[in-house]
Amino acid sequence: MTGEAGRVALVTGGSRGIGRAIVVALAARGLRVAFTYREQAARAEELADELEARHGARPLTLAFDQETEDGTAVVGEVLARWGSIDSLVLSAGMWQGGRIDRLDPDIWWRVVEIDLRGVYRMARAAVSAVSASSAGSITIVSSMVGIAGFPGDTAYASAKAGLFGFGRSLAKELAREGTRVNVLAPGFVESDATLDVSPAARQRLRSRLLIDRFGQAEEIATAAAFLSEDATYMTGGVLVCDGGFSL
Repeated sequence: MTGEAGRVALVTGGSRGIGRAIVVALAARGLRVAFTYREQAARAEELADELEARHGARPLTLAFDQETEDGTAVVGEVLARWGSIDSLVLSAGMWQGGRIDRLDPDIWWRVVEIDLRGVYRMARAAVSAVSASSAGSITIVSSMVGIAGFPGDTAYASAKAGLFGFGRSLAKELAREGTRVNVLAPGFVESDATLDVSPAARQRLRSRLLIDRFGQAEEIATAAAFLSEDATYMTGGVLVCDGGFSL
């Protein structure tokens, strides 16, 4: 489906990190892209400027708080602009960790609220529009932490593991409409979130990787674009892209 005329994508959390790279990858394929941001308005507009200059089409940038909003307004704005949503990529989320006996219970539940319930609410808001597409796809960005676990990540791992069951169940619900649903499980990626990881901690993490480096956001975006646009005989799947960490 690469370059299919008129195809529209909605990406959540698209102003930074993996989400930003996914926006760039889909725009490069000729899709019309809308993406959400929470607080990074200036960064979102800079990305829109960059992609408009590069491809001649300006992405639609939409403020959205996954913790408090259900996605209805965002979906409505995309439909008002372009009339359809063919690809939904759910990449927005947050991380906060700590040992279970030290992490405040309210923070623990907030991670689950944003990373699991927030995905559910946006998917619910968009599912009718995506199902109306002749080749609808939903790609959910989870994490290898949901597969392998990680110390201090009981909240994050719980939410991300929940997305595997959510995605597989949703794939079965939407199969009759011809909508594909798949889950992407990235590993450790070079980003502003990993800049503060100490050299010693980085070395411990790298010792578990089969590919001896952290990933790049662009590599994860390539996998996301594959699930969204190319994997036309794949639904209910989990694509692990973690350098072998979870093996």
